[in-house]
Amino acid sequence: MRLVVLIALAVITAFLLDYVHVKIMCPFCPFPSSMLPVFALLTILTVAVFYFFLYGFKPVKTQPQGLYFIIANLLREPERSIYIKVYEKGGEAQLSEVAKELGLRKLRAWRAAQRLAEKKLVVLDKKAGRLVVRLRPLEELSVQPINRQNYKRDKQNE
Repeated sequence: MRLVVLIALAVITAFLLDYVHVKIMCPFCPFPSSMLPVFALLTILTVAVFYFFLYGFKPVKTQPQGLYFIIANLLREPERSIYIKVYEKGGEAQLSEVAKELGLRKLRAWRAAQRLAEKKLVVLDKKAGRLVVRLRPLEELSVQPINRQNYKRDKQNE
């Protein structure tokens, strides 16, 4: 939004520069002169330089690497978002903070965390009255294809 406002101001400034140019330097030229695109380009470039100098570039969010990335891509929302956010926080985070950052309601985040725990991808712990989500180490994850018939039988035995 700020960038749109700055570009609009740059275009207005370009028109003002062209108007001053026509009135002072070239009184016989028509207003908007052929210099208007040059003024517009110069002011937009100047505004862009100042914008990036003041606000800088936003860092690109990194996706989980390796097996964590594969697991995250297999999950549905909001489990995927929670899993990635916990990964970004170093593998352990309070569920209330994660929910707040993702814009989720606490109940929805809690249910998603429960589903992740049922899939044995995370461990839920209580620390100081807060629910903490911790990713399981890769060594503990069982990444093997599941035979559909055995899956139903194993699910009933649990």
